[in-house]
Amino acid sequence: MAPPPAVPEADHQDDDDGIPEGTGVDLRVAVRRLKARNTAPGPDGLPGKAWVLASEALGPRLEGLLSACLERGQFPLRWKTGKLVLIQKPGRPADSPSAYRPVVLLDEVGKLFERVIANRLAEHLAGTGPDLAEHQFGFRKRRSTVDAIMRVRVLTTGNAVARGGVVLAVSLDIANAFNSMPWSCIREALRYHRVPTYLRRIVGDYLTDRAVIYPGRNGEWNRREMSCGVPQGSVLGPPLWNIGYDWVLRADLPTGVSVVCYADDTLVLAQGGSYEAAAENMTRGVAIVVERIRQLGLESLFIMKFGKDRDFDLNLELLV
Repeated sequence: MAPPPAVPEADHQDDDDGIPEGTGVDLRVAVRRLKARNTAPGPDGLPGKAWVLASEALGPRLEGLLSACLERGQFPLRWKTGKLVLIQKPGRPADSPSAYRPVVLLDEVGKLFERVIANRLAEHLAGTGPDLAEHQFGFRKRRSTVDAIMRVRVLTTGNAVARGGVVLAVSLDIANAFNSMPWSCIREALRYHRVPTYLRRIVGDYLTDRAVIYPGRNGEWNRREMSCGVPQGSVLGPPLWNIGYDWVLRADLPTGVSVVCYADDTLVLAQGGSYEAAAENMTRGVAIVVERIRQLGLESLFIMKFGKDRDFDLNLELLV
């Protein structure tokens, strides 16, 4: 289920606002980022370094191609197919499906185009907005896990605690988060953030006709069409996740309840003058956050409690 429209209908006009100049500048920035990375190639087998070298001779032609794609709102179909690779998580049993993280290897030239789009999205959010929620620290420039930890520290050592109050925390884990985000939620979120029409159009095409290929038991390559989620291993996937999940972080929470998020890792903190008051605030706050997660079509499957008594009662069923 997609979230309800967050912008008045009058602001949802799809006027063609044109494409600003500067694709060449975007491409040069993207090439520099590609040059600094050494990642496995996608289905075409061409490593990023090959495209860095080729860009010196093919730069103008490649810029022309990407400019035409932006103008037409078309993300080339070939670049939408990725090779699925499973990476085992440390300390997990090899025979458990949850022990593996799915990574999609995409063609480097497609990721180059993704970076052009991602850069423009970031520039719009920071310069025009609305920007992402202040308490989202994942996949954002000049923000890190250290910043998220410092934010938690500020919230847990603030005035309430100084006056002898209590702070409780509940960590929510989103099951199969990046592979489950509904595309309809991302599209609606782009409208809320007033992303220019040409960028909404190209992202909309990016989120159609996606597929992954993977080796079968007989050694042949199988193909599976995708209908939701953002590919792990892509450039555009992380910012699209942030944009889609932002609606959860903008919920109106009770006084004394805060959220700190790093990508999909969501921590709810509740303050109170007493243990009972903090637990009551937490119950109401977590219920609101979990309900928004549910309305996005995602699932929260695991909850870890932090407090002087990890078994404090939240008085509601949190698994959705």
